[in-house]
Amino acid sequence: MVNGPFTPDKAWKLSEFAQAVRENNYPEELRVALIGSCTNSSYEDIERAASIARQALAKGLKARSEFTITPGSEQVRATIAKHGQLDILTGIGGKVLANACGPCIGQWKRHDVTKGDRNSIITSFNRNFAGRNDANPDTHAFVASPEIVTALALAGRLTFNPMTDALETARASG
Repeated sequence: MVNGPFTPDKAWKLSEFAQAVRENNYPEELRVALIGSCTNSSYEDIERAASIARQALAKGLKARSEFTITPGSEQVRATIAKHGQLDILTGIGGKVLANACGPCIGQWKRHDVTKGDRNSIITSFNRNFAGRNDANPDTHAFVASPEIVTALALAGRLTFNPMTDALETARASG
């Protein structure tokens, strides 16, 4: 399931989401994918995202959208660093943010958009109201599980269905 934008009450089955994006004229390009915060930052949540990232690394894939990881606590950050998930997530292009609420409570100063720029983000956070994450009312914020957020970060677009679609790997030259 993917929820949003602008309300948690609007929910789409993953199999219907690409069509909903097109029919509702939501910005298809995924600018930022965010996992973590206090909502989905347990060791288990991060491992599920790292499992997707591990498969991508094995195929030489990198995130096509900005991808951020916000551990919910210093203990979670230290544990995922110790067990290798942090290296895997940063290996696909992820950036680790501070162990703080940040984008989840609207304290996110984005440098890739200005107010009024229609764009899409997807998070594993718990809210997606207009302006909630970055104070831009034109940011279409969607909510999904950490593994769906990670898969969409790799695709860089909301119309990718990780259950049925495939991503191309870099081709060997020669």
